[in-house]
Amino acid sequence: MQSNKILYLFLYFGLFNTVNINAQLNSRIFFKPSDSLNHTRILLAGAFTFSTYSTFSIGLYHAWYKKHNLTKFHNFNDFGEWQQMDKLGHIFNAYFQSDLCYNGALWTGINRKKSLWIGIGISQLFQTTIELFDGHSMDWGFSWPDIAANLVGSTFFLGQDLLWHKQKILLKFSTFPTKYSQNPVVRGRVKEIYGTHLLEKLLKDYNAQTYWLSFNPNLFAAKLPWPQFLNFSIGYGSSGLYGAYENAWIDNQGHYINLDAQSNPRLHQYYFSFDLDLRKIHVKNHFLKTSLKILNIIKFPSPTLELNSKGVLKGHWLYF
Repeated sequence: MQSNKILYLFLYFGLFNTVNINAQLNSRIFFKPSDSLNHTRILLAGAFTFSTYSTFSIGLYHAWYKKHNLTKFHNFNDFGEWQQMDKLGHIFNAYFQSDLCYNGALWTGINRKKSLWIGIGISQLFQTTIELFDGHSMDWGFSWPDIAANLVGSTFFLGQDLLWHKQKILLKFSTFPTKYSQNPVVRGRVKEIYGTHLLEKLLKDYNAQTYWLSFNPNLFAAKLPWPQFLNFSIGYGSSGLYGAYENAWIDNQGHYINLDAQSNPRLHQYYFSFDLDLRKIHVKNHFLKTSLKILNIIKFPSPTLELNSKGVLKGHWLYF
C-alpha cells in the first residue's frame, strides 16, 4: 500500500523538525538518553506521539483515502502483488518505527524492556491504522498479509535486541529515479501509478526501490581485520512492474493494454554491495549522534553486483 511511504516520510521529517526545534538547546543534555525516569521528557514524548498520530491519521484520510471510493469494511488478499515489494515496505517501516520509538522511550529514562514494547506497540498502532483505512477503501481492503509483514518487521527488531541488546543486522532502504522507455503507453502508465513529481516517484515507484540487509562481517566471525563502520549489504529490488500481478490493465478509455513480456520483462533483482554503518562513526555530540542514527536507515551508495532473475550478472560502479 503506497500510503505506507507517506507515513514513513511524515515520521522521518517530523522527527527532524523536532530535532531542529531543539537544536539550540544544550545537545549534550537534551539529546542524551536519561539515566532515570524523566517526567518532563515523558510529557514531551507523549505529546509528540499523540500529535503525530492525530495529524497523521487525519491528514492521511483527507490527502489519500477521501479521494478514493469508500465502502464497507472488507478483507483483501494482496500477498502476491508487486513481486513482494509492497510487503518489504511494510517490514521496513515497522522495523524503522519500532527502532525510532524504542529509542524515544529510552530517551525519557524508561527501562530497556518496557521501551522495547512501547516501540513495537506504537509502530503497530500506526501500521494497523493504515490497514483499517484500507479496509474501507473500494480499491484495496484490510490485508492480513500486510499485518503479517508489519509483525515481521517489529519482530526482527525485537529478536535482535533480545539476543544481542543491539541491532547487528540493519534493514535499510534506497531509491533512485528510474529511466523508462519513451513508449507513450509505458510513460502514461508510469505517470498513472507512480506519480509525476520526483519525491512522489521516489516514494511510490517500486521499480526505483531497493531494500537491504546490512551487517558487518564480524557478525559471523570474531575479530576479523575489518572496519567496524564498513558493512556488507544484500539487497532485493524489482524492475518492469506496471501492474500488481502482470503488465496488463484497462486504461482510462476502457482499452485493454497488455505489454509485450519480451520487451518489458518483470524481473527480480538481487544485489551485493558495501554500506556504511553511521552509528559506528564516533562522535561526542548527542545531536549529531541522533542525526546519524536517523540517516542510518538509508543505504549508502557503493559499488554493487547485481544478479537478476534471467541469470544476468552485472556490476555498478556506484549503486543507490
